[in-house]
Amino acid sequence: MNVFSYVLAEGDIPDAPQKYAGKFVVDDNVGESIHIHYRNVRLEFSVADFIRFAEECETATEVLDDGNR
Repeated sequence: MNVFSYVLAEGDIPDAPQKYAGKFVVDDNVGESIHIHYRNVRLEFSVADFIRFAEECETATEVLDDGNR
């Protein structure tokens, strides 16, 4: 596991009755893996898997949104 990481994105999310209600961080462990921290859940992806996940999220957003932005 790499000890170096760079925060790629972070922001606030609406409050919820959870310990880390406002936590949202995406960090890059120097090209080895990408972590998404959402509230008190951590998702770990290889770089290739993260890119696929991001593409699938974008597609899902378009389908669910149905052009209503």
